[in-house]
Amino acid sequence: MRRPRCVTRLATAAAADGRTHRHPPANNHAHRRRRYHAGARRNGIDLSYDQATEHVYGIPYKDWKKQHQAPATDEKMRALEESKAGHAQHEPTPAVVTQPPPAPAAPPPPAAPPPLSDVCCQPVETGPLPLACAPPPPRVEPPAAPVAIRLGILTVSDRASAGVYEDLGGPEVAAAVERFVASGAAPGCSLGTIVRATVADESDAIQAALRSWADGPSSTTTTTTTTTTTTASSSAPEAAAPPCNLILTTGGTGLSPRDVTPEATLAVVDRPTPGVSEFLLREALRREPLAALSRAAAGLRGGCLIVNLPGRPKAVRENLEALLPLLPHALLELAPRAS
Repeated sequence: MRRPRCVTRLATAAAADGRTHRHPPANNHAHRRRRYHAGARRNGIDLSYDQATEHVYGIPYKDWKKQHQAPATDEKMRALEESKAGHAQHEPTPAVVTQPPPAPAAPPPPAAPPPLSDVCCQPVETGPLPLACAPPPPRVEPPAAPVAIRLGILTVSDRASAGVYEDLGGPEVAAAVERFVASGAAPGCSLGTIVRATVADESDAIQAALRSWADGPSSTTTTTTTTTTTTASSSAPEAAAPPCNLILTTGGTGLSPRDVTPEATLAVVDRPTPGVSEFLLREALRREPLAALSRAAAGLRGGCLIVNLPGRPKAVRENLEALLPLLPHALLELAPRAS
């Protein structure tokens, strides 16, 4: 039988070490087989244990056993059984169970798109709604009794009072109030008198106008308005006009050093009404983040409600959209004090 090439290589390596490969004694066969197989592995020769055994015996191991091993006698088998207590004990090698690879997890279902807000058709975010998407305030019911508005409109502007440019805030206030009354949104609400004036950004001038209009003809305060226009149901001059129960100022509510309308307003009111200012600010922030820079104030002087509005016509219009539905209720509560 022709030897495998690997066996020939191992024999050559063993010969170089001075080893012989004649058949070893029978009592040393097992040791020889193991050593030969281990030597092959150590020298990098891919040799199986059966091949190592065949090299040691010169014939396949099974054939060698048939020729040289006699069956065990009954006496030898009894001796084996009697000596089992002294045999080495080995824990059984646990069977290696090959687990099939886990099936890949199913991909999660696609997330449903967020619902759209019914206010601004933008995706609804978790948590508080942004101001721009907050729901509108609830509708204000009309007052329980009719109320007449005696309106004073005070424009506060250095350049408008000097004639540098036309006053646009004051006319916007008047137009918005007239539209509200004409719309019938507040049944029984009427517009009796409109007094208009334009003053510079001077605290004394602003305070004088507010006192004159809120206190009426009995006031001894001299106004320092640059221009004054009175529109009433009669042709009575300004001094004979009844006191206003509502004064809306426009302009001078920002952060400029010349913006002093809030300070002048708070100097003449008897009782501040911070809820009105805070409500207007909250509503303005829905549309314009820069509204946070407003310092507008509001308060009561006698039976007159005074409210500061911005100077820009667009901001005036947006503020009045929120304020006007509240005004008839406020003026109705003030009526006993004004009577």
